[in-house]
Amino acid sequence: MDTKKDKIKNLLVIWSLFFVMVICMIIVMVRNIAASKNSDENFEEVGKPIHISREGVLPEKIYFDADYDISKLIFENYVNYLKAAYIVIGTYPDAQLVKISPNVERNDYKWAEEFYCPDGELYWRRYKDGVPEGRIAIDVSQYQANIDWQKVKNAGVEVAIVRAGFRGYKSGTNNKDEMFDVNVTGAREVGIEVGVYYFSEAVNREEGIEEAQYVLDMVKGYDITQPIIIDTELIYETDDARANNISVEDRTAAVVGFCETVEAAGYTPMIYASRDQFIFNMDIEAIGKYEFWLAAYDTPNFPYHTEAYQYSPYGLMDGIEGNVDLDVWLR
Repeated sequence: MDTKKDKIKNLLVIWSLFFVMVICMIIVMVRNIAASKNSDENFEEVGKPIHISREGVLPEKIYFDADYDISKLIFENYVNYLKAAYIVIGTYPDAQLVKISPNVERNDYKWAEEFYCPDGELYWRRYKDGVPEGRIAIDVSQYQANIDWQKVKNAGVEVAIVRAGFRGYKSGTNNKDEMFDVNVTGAREVGIEVGVYYFSEAVNREEGIEEAQYVLDMVKGYDITQPIIIDTELIYETDDARANNISVEDRTAAVVGFCETVEAAGYTPMIYASRDQFIFNMDIEAIGKYEFWLAAYDTPNFPYHTEAYQYSPYGLMDGIEGNVDLDVWLR
């Protein structure tokens, strides 16, 4: 009798343990599925930053029992993959990854190696395999006052981007740059190609279209062979600039409205912004078909096509008093 009871007792214990193991396995599977789903969403969503050191993204070490060198190689290859698939912002381990869109054309620039000023030169170009590419360009406004355009031409400048005007960041009114006509005329008279830009504070599509039309009215009668550009950036000097805190959707709509209006008028539209403005404050896929003008004063980390590159706001040039923005014009 006791033997039978013991057998029943042991059987119950075994079944209880088996039941507990099954429950634990189900819990682990559910957690893994949820974690995998969350990880996949973070990796695949374009423009969504994820922390590079979070678990499952970039561990401190990838172990490979057979050989230390193989372990190191696996880790380095993984990091190289991340750099090819993501924009890495910051430095490991406190960096972010932003998924690069597969739907927007990339550049093939080696920024640190190819953009520089050789000995004996004054201004940057892109040097691919030692061959210079791009043209020397400047962008100017009323803050450069009276420019001697012949001296600027003699300094090697081939392209000038002239500010057409700006929208007040508090008033919201459109304003013409005081030196617009003088600068466009002066540059064209000495044979420098001209494009124009407008400092935007548009908060929606309608205002983006309005700004474009304002510029189009100004350029009538002028020989504008370079793009008409919307300059979208944040005003860091104040917290109450009207476009500082608009949504990604509204900023994108304003920029697209500007570009579509310019394109419909027969000109080439272009977007000027910093790296972070491009990837965090606009929908890169919605604006990706338009030309980009990147502002970056350190070595850029920007994967998308770039037709112009502003590398310094502190340039010095014969014919201009004070500082002037310097650009490599790649179109």
